[in-house]
Amino acid sequence: MAIAHDIAVGQELPPLEKDLTQRHIDAYSGVRTRSIHTDEAWARQKGFRTTLAQGMMSTAYVSEMMTRLLGAGFIKGGTMAVAFVKPVYAGDRLTVRGVVKEVRPEKDGTRVVVEVWCENQHRQKTAVGSASGLLA
Repeated sequence: MAIAHDIAVGQELPPLEKDLTQRHIDAYSGVRTRSIHTDEAWARQKGFRTTLAQGMMSTAYVSEMMTRLLGAGFIKGGTMAVAFVKPVYAGDRLTVRGVVKEVRPEKDGTRVVVEVWCENQHRQKTAVGSASGLLA
């Protein structure tokens, strides 16, 4: 994996797209009754239109995007703070996006700070936050 060392503030990261099928959600959550993630009737009873993806699935995809950018520098020195602002449903297409907000020297190297967000197929943000890691 080639790591970009010419990272600049304002740079948009390549978007990462994920189709969230019920099968993916089941594999991530483990199939259980009375779960808004895997039991559609239960999810509807709780007021949702269908089952929801676990919020942590979105953070896993943000991690994937950051690892593509920084490799081991994200795995070893990465941080992430994300708020979930809208449900992600089975059948949604999630796009993870990021923009470099800061590149700063640190004791162990150069830290890259990225504003990150996930959006559904309607371009509605479902998660927002920031992630950072070190240039490897």
